[in-house]
Amino acid sequence: MTVVLILVITMVMLLCMAAIYIKNVIIPEASLEMADFNPNLTSTMYYKDPDTGNYEVMQTLYGSENRVWVDLSEIPKNLQNAAVAIEDKRFYDHNGVDWVRTAKAILLMFTGGDIQGGSTITQQLIKNMTDDDEVTVKRKVMEIFRALEFEKNYSKEEILEAYLNYIYLGQGCNGVYTAAYTYFGKHVSELSLAECASLIAITNNPSKYDPLSKREITDAETGETKTTAQYNKERQELILQAMLEQGMISQEEYDQAVAEELVFNTSGDDGESESTQTTSTVYSWYEDQVINDVIDDLVATYGWSETYAQDMVFSGGLEIYTCMNPDVQAAVDSVYQDQSNLNYTSSSGQQLQSAITIVDNSTGEVVAMAGGMGEKTVSRGLNRATGSLRPPGSSIKPLSVYAPAIELNLVTPLTVVEDSPHSQVDGRDWPVNAIGVYKGDMTVSQAVKESTNTVAVKVLDMVGAETSFNFMQDKFHIELVRSLTKNNTTYTDINLASLALGGLTQGVSTYDMAAAYSTFARQGTYIAPKTYTMVTDNNGQVLLRNESEEETILAERTTYYITEMLQQVVTGGSGATGKAANFSGQEIAGKTGTTTSRRDLWFVGYTPYYTAAVWTGYDQQERLSSSLGNPSTGLWRQVMSAVHQNLAYKDFTQPDSSNLRTVTYCLSSGMLATSACGSNVATGTFYADDVPTSSCTYHRVTVPTTDPDTGATGGETGDNTDSGTTDPGTDPGTDTPPTTDPGTDPTTPPAEGGTETTGRRRRNYALRPVS
Repeated sequence: MTVVLILVITMVMLLCMAAIYIKNVIIPEASLEMADFNPNLTSTMYYKDPDTGNYEVMQTLYGSENRVWVDLSEIPKNLQNAAVAIEDKRFYDHNGVDWVRTAKAILLMFTGGDIQGGSTITQQLIKNMTDDDEVTVKRKVMEIFRALEFEKNYSKEEILEAYLNYIYLGQGCNGVYTAAYTYFGKHVSELSLAECASLIAITNNPSKYDPLSKREITDAETGETKTTAQYNKERQELILQAMLEQGMISQEEYDQAVAEELVFNTSGDDGESESTQTTSTVYSWYEDQVINDVIDDLVATYGWSETYAQDMVFSGGLEIYTCMNPDVQAAVDSVYQDQSNLNYTSSSGQQLQSAITIVDNSTGEVVAMAGGMGEKTVSRGLNRATGSLRPPGSSIKPLSVYAPAIELNLVTPLTVVEDSPHSQVDGRDWPVNAIGVYKGDMTVSQAVKESTNTVAVKVLDMVGAETSFNFMQDKFHIELVRSLTKNNTTYTDINLASLALGGLTQGVSTYDMAAAYSTFARQGTYIAPKTYTMVTDNNGQVLLRNESEEETILAERTTYYITEMLQQVVTGGSGATGKAANFSGQEIAGKTGTTTSRRDLWFVGYTPYYTAAVWTGYDQQERLSSSLGNPSTGLWRQVMSAVHQNLAYKDFTQPDSSNLRTVTYCLSSGMLATSACGSNVATGTFYADDVPTSSCTYHRVTVPTTDPDTGATGGETGDNTDSGTTDPGTDPGTDTPPTTDPGTDPTTPPAEGGTETTGRRRRNYALRPVS
């Protein structure tokens, strides 16, 4: 009695646990909707006309798969019955689950058999819609509950129609319509009973039962070798026998169908009319990205398979409202579709490439992009604007170094940091600067303007690599690598070289960089980038509403200082690395980026209106000739000057003027300038609490003296230092290095942001200030 009681209690506990699991895990995921979907419909993309505010047609989408949806009324009853007879003979009697077959499948599982099998047509359709073909107990349980729920919402006719239009039938055919033309050269409604059974025979295993294939397959059990056409005939007769036994056909019909000689379409012409053929439309870079984004979001929102979501996008009659600005996109196209704007070929024969993404600062929406140079020849190929992750070089510094340092009150633009090696690596000074020398003390503002690597590393050291890493991921939403093991080597981006100099493990895209930089133009508010706002189905019901979520990640003080410093990169004169991006009529801020050995060149910049990120390089990384300078700055200027041609001049948003003070300061000490500082001064506007209160002690005034014996006058000179304004032999307007490849000459500087550790000539500079 005690044993029985224990067993009963155990069973009750297990049932309770199962009920809780089903309630909390299975049921919430069991809901699956099949939208009102007729894949003969075309979907349409729209853009908003910036002048009228009306939505205009941007592109019409057509199906890219070999599939044409056909109504159940056009599918022969024999074809419907053939599928039911062989796949799910109790289809019209059960409620989505055939409990008899399911029980047999469970029994096989507990006896060591295969837990596959037992799936009804409803369950098979769900599996096709979700791509969920994992062979596990959880998947089978989920499949059962989904099927039960599914049949509450859809009729048997709707389910069978969808199933017959979705099954894969070999030869690239999805659904019975295209299969009928491919195998028999006729419309599906014209198929005979024998042809119906032959067609349904294929779906069990297309590679084995494809009657057009020339393959020969040896049976593992009997050792007998047969052609796939012979296997198809055997299964066709098996299906006809099942139809006969289930009363779907008469004996006479059965005999005639078995005896009928099947004539397959071996000409290669499927006989379809022009209207049923798939199109070869080449979609634009922007359209490609919208298509990909909508497919991804449909899969994530509804649990659909990628195939089902793709069919919905191309042929489901959807209306997709995009964020594209036609004027901005036209400016991009005029530059990027003209190969002569970047017509360079590498020594190995690669065409130099570039990509751009432009974000509207007011909305955070992606309004234009290009994923390559020259004529676009394929749809949904490699889009370098979103799909190419490349190391950003020094363009990462405002995001990973200076923004967090200012936000954490560790530095201001006036903070002085010594431009000197941070450490020694393998006996060599590290890091090195693009100009090949160290210049001594300089302000953070000057270091940003000249893209000084040493200062960036030292400021990052103040912030901490872990803090910077989290800042990038959590605030700017740029995915980095915490730990990645490849070929027994572990990589991480949590280090000074990756975060200060941009040598990331996997890199970033122009899409992510444009979104991140636009935060500065928006006074610290991050908005996730997007290419569309809404998607509706063919009945006007909203499928996706892509609403923007705003997140304040930086203080106004931080973004003000970042923008002030990045403006100097473009307009700051001698030493400024981004001068080639400048054009008149707008305020511009931005940052260049050059990776080790000049394999990737960047410029990311913004105006009060738009933010654009540009990358230039080769698909398979190669060194770019130094004679090219940084093409990204020139491409940025060409595009953005056209974008802003008819836009009114606009200032960057300023903080409350009552909180600001304008002062002249020494570039070497960051203190209030004196006459002894000479020309080594600059004027800037800062928050009152950050303005220096002491005059420069770095430079000393010459004091006249008189010789007591001769009466002659002279001068006693203080420790006046090198002003730091002399350009050490390189073009101050570029952040690119000399032409020699780094690593081949120990005196050659690396590209800006590079990580080599080579011997460098040091410039003489005075001692640090003394009190």
